[in-house]
Amino acid sequence: MKEVLVCGHRSYVATGLTTLLADSGITFDCFSRGTKQRTNNIITGDVLQMADNDLLDNYKTVVNFIILKDRTVDENLKYINELLEFCKNRKVENLIQISSISAYPNDLNYVDETTAIESDYNNKGAYGGIKVAVDNYLEQHKIDGLNVIFVRPGFVYSKDKKASMAGITKKLGSLNVLLGDKKTSMPLINKTTLHKALIEIILSKNKQRVYLILNNDSKAGTKYNFVKEEKAKNVITLPRLPFMLAANVLKKAGILKKRHYQKISGVFKRTQFNSSKSEENLNMKFGKREFCVMGAGTFGSYVSNLLSIKYPHEKIYLYDVGDDNLKDESEIGYLSRATKFPYVGLQKGRFFGYGGASVKWGGQILTFSDKDFKNPTKYLSDIVELNIKYKDKVLSRFNLKNTNPEKELTDKIHLKTGIWLSYFHRNLFKHFKINKNKQIEIIPHSRVTKILSDGNNHITGIEIIQNGVKKIVTHDHYFLTSGAFETGRILLNSGLTKDKSKFNFSDHLSQKVFFIKSGPKIGNEDFTFNVKGASLITKRLVGEVNGYSFYSQPVLNEDFEFFQNLKKLLFGHKYSLGIIKSLIRDIPCCIDFAWNIFVKKKMYIYKNQFYLQIDLENPIESGVATLYDSVDKYGEKGISVDFDIDDKTFNIFKTAKSYIKEYLDKNNVDYEEIDSATVVEKYEDVYHPSAIFAGFDNVKDYFHHFNNMLVVTTGILPRSGGINTTGAVFPLVEEYIQNEMS
Repeated sequence: MKEVLVCGHRSYVATGLTTLLADSGITFDCFSRGTKQRTNNIITGDVLQMADNDLLDNYKTVVNFIILKDRTVDENLKYINELLEFCKNRKVENLIQISSISAYPNDLNYVDETTAIESDYNNKGAYGGIKVAVDNYLEQHKIDGLNVIFVRPGFVYSKDKKASMAGITKKLGSLNVLLGDKKTSMPLINKTTLHKALIEIILSKNKQRVYLILNNDSKAGTKYNFVKEEKAKNVITLPRLPFMLAANVLKKAGILKKRHYQKISGVFKRTQFNSSKSEENLNMKFGKREFCVMGAGTFGSYVSNLLSIKYPHEKIYLYDVGDDNLKDESEIGYLSRATKFPYVGLQKGRFFGYGGASVKWGGQILTFSDKDFKNPTKYLSDIVELNIKYKDKVLSRFNLKNTNPEKELTDKIHLKTGIWLSYFHRNLFKHFKINKNKQIEIIPHSRVTKILSDGNNHITGIEIIQNGVKKIVTHDHYFLTSGAFETGRILLNSGLTKDKSKFNFSDHLSQKVFFIKSGPKIGNEDFTFNVKGASLITKRLVGEVNGYSFYSQPVLNEDFEFFQNLKKLLFGHKYSLGIIKSLIRDIPCCIDFAWNIFVKKKMYIYKNQFYLQIDLENPIESGVATLYDSVDKYGEKGISVDFDIDDKTFNIFKTAKSYIKEYLDKNNVDYEEIDSATVVEKYEDVYHPSAIFAGFDNVKDYFHHFNNMLVVTTGILPRSGGINTTGAVFPLVEEYIQNEMS
C-alpha cells in the first residue's frame, strides 16, 4: 500500500509535486487520463472508469487535481462520483480536493476558511462553475471513513513561466484591457509554496476541512499588479463605477439576471482573503518568497537581475555594506594583511558599494571551453559544460555576441577571443538598472558578518551590522555574493568552511615577458584590439603546463602617456590638473587615437609596439587565508593572506614562457625578452581569486551544498584557467536559477 495517489499529475498546478513527495520520503503513484497502462508508478486510463482500474493500488491519501476543462459540469460530476467510488472501494482515508478561491461568491467582502462557497454554479464562469459544482457534490455525497479536505489556492504562478491571461486581460490591438480595475482582487500563490503546503497537509495528523493557500497581502494581490509584474505592455483598466452602476440599474429593472450580475461584480470584486488560520495550522507563510542577495557588486547585480526575470512576483532584498559612493578597503573600514609576498590585489583590487569592482575596472567576458583543460576533474568539466551551454545567453545579457572560434596555434597553445565591456556598460549595477527595479529592495550600510544555519546545511538567517547596530534577519533563499575574500571570510567566521581555521586559494601571477617591436600581426593572427560598439574584441594565447593554466595577452600603450592619463581619468577617477594639462598637450595624439577608435574601429597602438604579458595560475597550496585577531571598524576580525611563490611556480612560468617564445620565433616576430620579477603586477586586471570554496565532486554537489543558499564568487571555481574568471561564473548562476531552484 502506497501513501499517496496523485490524480492529474501532468496538470500545470501539479507538476513538480512528485519531486517534493519523493524528497519527503512519501511513497506515491500518479494517475492521469490516457490509454490504460502502467509504467513504474505512473498509471493512465479512463478517468470515468477509475474505480475498476486494476492497475491502481490501495492508498491512504488521494490528491485530486483533475478537472475536465473541456467537458460539461455533469461530466465532471461523473468523474467525481467515480473518484468517490474508487475511494470507497480502496478504503482511502483522505481525499485532498484541489479546489479554488473562485468557488466563493463574487460579491463577498471577506473570505476565510469558514466562509461558505457559492451554492449555484451558474453564477460563475466555466472554470469557477465546475469548482463550485464539484465542491458542493463532495459535501453532499459523503462517504463513511473518508475525510474530504478542500484546498483552495489563489492564482497559482510559477518560476519563469508566462501566466495565461485568460480571464485577466483581453487583447484589443496593441492594448491589454484588464478585466477589472486597479483594485480588483486576485490573490496569488507560488506553486512551490502550494506544493510544500500539500506535503504538510498529507503528513498532518490533524487535517482541517478547508485550507486557503494564498498571499494575504490584499494591496499587492490585484489583477493590475500581476499583469504589471508579468511585464505586460499598454495595460488599461475598466472603470468600476459606471459598469457597476449600469449593472445595478439593469438588475433592478429585471433585465439583468442574477448570474449575469454576479459575473460582472466578479470582474470588480474587492474580496479580502485571510489565510492566516491555514498558515498557523501548517506553520507556514504564504507571502511572496524572499530572496536575500549579500553584496551589490558584480555578482550581486547579475544575480538580482536574473532573479527578477525568473521570479517576477517575488521579493529580492539586496544588502550592501556601502552605497552609491564607491569605496576601497580602507575607506569602507575593512582590514586585511598580506604576509610574505606582497599581494597588493587584496588591498587595492576590491571595492565596495553599488556595482563593486565593476565600477572601477572594465571587465572581460570570457568563458571556459573544452580546449582549456587537459585533465579536468568532474566538477571542473561540469563547469566547462555549463560555460559552453550558456556562453551566448550570458553575452546577450550585455547585448553582445562572440562567434569567433577558438584556434589551435601550436600543440601547446590555442587562441581565445574575449569581449572587454565598454566603459559605459562595465558597471553591472547600472547596466541592469538595479536601482530602478521595483522588485529589488536595496538595503545600504549593512555588512553581513555571519551566516546562521541549522547544522544541516539549511540557512536560517544572516547576522548583519546595519548603521552600527547588529541584528539578525531571515529570508527564504540566500545568495552570498560579497566578493571572493570577503565571502571566504564570512564562511570562515560562520563555521561553514571544510577547514574551520583557514581556506586555500589560487590567483594569477603576472609578468611582462616580451616587448614586441614588429607590430600586432603574428603569423596569420592580428592581435590589435578591435572595437565593436564601445566594447573591445580581444585575443589571447592560452596554454597549460603540468596542470596549471597560463595566458598571454598584449599590453597596449604602456608607454603612451596620453592613453595612461586617459585610463587614470576614466578608471581611476583621478581629476588632477596635471592629468588634464597632459591630455590637452597630447591633443595631436588624441586625434590619432580617436581616428583609430571611431573610424578604423581598432585600438591605437603606440609606435606599433606592445608588451606580451604572461599570467599564470599559482598552485593552490601557495595561497592560505585565515582570520586574525585585529579587528576592523565593525569589530570584525580581519583577514590574513599568505601568498607565496616557490621554485615550482618559477619552473612552470619558465616553461610557459618557452611555449610563447617558440610561437614568436616560428612566426619571425621581432621581440625583446624582459627580465622582471613574477608578481601580481596589475591588480585591476589580474585579481581573480579561485579555489576558495571549490572542493566539490560535481556541479550538483556545489549547487546543493546548502539547501537554500548559493555561494557566487570566482572562489567557487577550482581553477582560474586562462581567462578573467568573472564570466565563467555567470553560466553557473544561470543554470542554478533556471533549473536547480524551484
